[in-house]
Amino acid sequence: MRLDKVPRIVDLPRGRHQFVLADGTPFFLRAAELQNSSFSSSQYMDKIWPILTAQHINLAFGPATWEDIEPEEGQFFWEELDRLVEGARKHEIKLVILWFGAWKNGMSNYAPAWVKRDPKRFPRSRVQPTPGSPSRMVEVLSPFSKSTLDADTKAFEALMAHLKCVDGDQGTVIMVQVENEVGLLGDSRDRSPIANTVFDSPVPEEVIAKLSLAAASGNLKELMKENIPCLGDARLLLQSKGKSWSDVFGVSMYTDELFMAYHYAKYINHVASAGQRIYNLPMFTNGWLRTSNSAPSSTAGGGAHPGEYPSGGPADSVIDIYHLFAPSLRFVSPDIYLVDYAEIFKAYKHNDQPLFVPEHRRDEYGALRIWQAIGDYDALAMGPFGIDTLDPLTSPWTKHYGLLSKIEGFILEAWQKGSLVTGFYFDRFDVGQPDPSVPKEVNMGDWRLKIQRAATFGGGHPEPGYGMIIQRADDSFLLIGEGYMVNFRSLKTEAVFTGILEFDEMDTVKGKPKEMRKIRRLNGDEIKSGRAAVMPTLGAGPAYGDFPIAITIPGETGMALCTVYSLSDCL
Repeated sequence: MRLDKVPRIVDLPRGRHQFVLADGTPFFLRAAELQNSSFSSSQYMDKIWPILTAQHINLAFGPATWEDIEPEEGQFFWEELDRLVEGARKHEIKLVILWFGAWKNGMSNYAPAWVKRDPKRFPRSRVQPTPGSPSRMVEVLSPFSKSTLDADTKAFEALMAHLKCVDGDQGTVIMVQVENEVGLLGDSRDRSPIANTVFDSPVPEEVIAKLSLAAASGNLKELMKENIPCLGDARLLLQSKGKSWSDVFGVSMYTDELFMAYHYAKYINHVASAGQRIYNLPMFTNGWLRTSNSAPSSTAGGGAHPGEYPSGGPADSVIDIYHLFAPSLRFVSPDIYLVDYAEIFKAYKHNDQPLFVPEHRRDEYGALRIWQAIGDYDALAMGPFGIDTLDPLTSPWTKHYGLLSKIEGFILEAWQKGSLVTGFYFDRFDVGQPDPSVPKEVNMGDWRLKIQRAATFGGGHPEPGYGMIIQRADDSFLLIGEGYMVNFRSLKTEAVFTGILEFDEMDTVKGKPKEMRKIRRLNGDEIKSGRAAVMPTLGAGPAYGDFPIAITIPGETGMALCTVYSLSDCL
């Protein structure tokens, strides 16, 4: 296979990105991640593939683990992986392979037994639970071990060579994640003898040089400079050559985190670049996020400080280190569970990186937020975790991905043309509780749009709302979703009146992903007598409560085309 005939991510206008298959076809990713053990068995997956397709998923994340493919050193087994790839191909689902090599979730549980049993050859990290206490060995391979790096790299090279051989022409596997949520739990840095020696040695010159340049150009995140103040002074950094990590960056847990991030990034970059030389698929790594200072620490969710979340992993506090020292990665991804989605979207779009979320919540809360991710942050993928254990009949993804599968051609077209797009959601809330969602106001061309939850009547309680608006022309907008309404106002100084000229419910044309056909003209009550374009709840209809007059109708397709106009005062 020629190197130019592989899947890739291309740049688009307005800082957007687009995934393109090997044949040049743009591909919209309706992604989901499997439970970790599901992808270890082709027999088990035989019953899972239909569950994925029923939820309109076209891309699945599944792990290939070091212990499974190389149970004995130098002996590789591919039969099960081959059957899994064949099963995905049969069901027309693309794959992202997650390489569970030296680390998964900050631990080394998926390393082969011959690695785990030989701590002399493959040294472990050591943590110090409290200052002054003895350090203890943990089940985390040290990123400072060359023997571990060499063995991990060799296995990854074998994986990439095999994928190219069995799938290079079919293109079922389109990306690879290198390691999984790396970082050290239980301490801010590795305190093994090999790590201590490196920490007390001079900081590598490339670290000083690249951080100085990034500081001088203003490309470092403010959070990094807050945690390590000297990063705000490029000249001071350049004067620090030949000094140890603590002498250059100070004695703190954030220096420890920086130290670990650099060595994890270098390790991952080495593995990724070795694999890409064999089969040049796009590669990335993902991060277990830190929570806010007010959030409690938990085993599964992390905490506010390095070591409570995996120290040195690609959290937003050190994401610049990965951008600088892991250039073989196309992007760095967040796994979002216990933090504010929008805050993380912004953090991981830093330095014009694509937004790509391999893991997040699989419930309605998570499903609603994909509309903001795609509409406002041009997300390439939002992968709910554990999708294979949801019932398609009750899964929120059946509805949300079903709608996206209809309108994805219009999203791709808008991205390619540089059209304006916005996304939003309105959360579910209990009866008697205040509405947690607020209206969104945004300028799109010459128009100011106010987007808010659709009105209810007679004490009826609203359903969640969500959607996306694409500006199709100067005065034309494609509305997608349900449970919201839009007021338009002209921004032209001479305009004294803004109205809705046409509002039509639309649907896609089968086999023509960028064409629409009109279902029905909406007017009168359906546009609040000209004051707002209303996208009512699909199927069930509006919440009337005890209101006796049926003044709106249920949505049918989740798509409508709205044309607006304005008038100047002609007196």
